Amino acid sequence: MKIACFGDSLTKGSMGYSYIRYMRSADKITNKGVNGDTTIGVSGRLKKYIDNAANSDVDIYVLSIGTNDLLLPYLTTVSPLWKLQMAPRVKMKKCITDDGLFETEYRKLIELILSHHKTAVLVGLPLLQMKGYPNERVQERNLIIKKLAASEDVAFVDSASLQQQAVSGFTCSYSWKHTNLVRIFDGLIMLAFPFSKDWFSKFRHLELTVDGAHFNSRAAKLIGAAISTAILQKQ
Repeated sequence: MKIACFGDSLTKGSMGYSYIRYMRSADKITNKGVNGDTTIGVSGRLKKYIDNAANSDVDIYVLSIGTNDLLLPYLTTVSPLWKLQMAPRVKMKKCITDDGLFETEYRKLIELILSHHKTAVLVGLPLLQMKGYPNERVQERNLIIKKLAASEDVAFVDSASLQQQAVSGFTCSYSWKHTNLVRIFDGLIMLAFPFSKDWFSKFRHLELTVDGAHFNSRAAKLIGAAISTAILQKQ
């Protein structure tokens, strides 16, 4: 059995840990995470991949997408420098801020997978530990994904609920306001020394992330295990 995981940096795992690392499976898993990707971005990539005859032996598609549709617009409000950086990316990446449009585009992703007679596993948006981040919008988006999963009879992994259950008090304590250069430093250190990722989490007193957004090993394990369980149940 082969599995393809489509998503953004939370799937890629260059910043923080990818849940793929902790999926309990001896099957072949392909990491199709792209840093900064959005729902629209995955739509184009998924169609090319699933239509390619070379990938016809992929049995299961894991979708973990939608965080950047909220995160990139949020970053435009953090500081003038972040706005200068992120405003063009919001347009270029076609971030979906409207819930109705998000539901429409997400449904297309599910229908694309099912039309090829493949199994879909939907992973909800995670909560972020960032000051001022609209986690209430995360919950609203997850209700949409959960509803779509029920209507299409596919598995849904509620990342946000898993995070909340894992800690006694989920805090939103880290700010990216003055961390433009720090973000570059973080990325270089984590790339060169992957073992440092959990150190960043501990140093910043973050229960489940390394920088407010990307998973530490604890969160990645929770989500990876839940995805594996969902796959087994569908089988």
